[in-house]
Amino acid sequence: MLWLVVLVVAALLLLAPRSDVIVAVLLGAGVLVGGHVLFRGLAGNRGPAGPGPPTDVVETGTLLVFACETCGEQLVLLRKGTDAPPRHCAEKMVLRRVPTPDRPARPANLPDGMS
Repeated sequence: MLWLVVLVVAALLLLAPRSDVIVAVLLGAGVLVGGHVLFRGLAGNRGPAGPGPPTDVVETGTLLVFACETCGEQLVLLRKGTDAPPRHCAEKMVLRRVPTPDRPARPANLPDGMS
């Protein structure tokens, strides 16, 4: 039905005395409306929603460490964003729980009496 209306309007415009101005105005209006519809649709889609803000990892007595079984790279997990493990060497890393010592180790480069 819409194509019939467009065909009738186009025929009337071609028969009008100043059809070039009318056609230009209608063509410009069509471009504006089409651009508005296109960009409004793009602005509404902001991509997939994430899982939310990252949360601090609180585990007493252990460190959560992601380890790459291919090369040995290790990452300590301090803030958790997703449940998916990171990838390294094109493979998923393995989560390991490493026990922490009761007290922190003393750095070797400090003189006696300092801690």
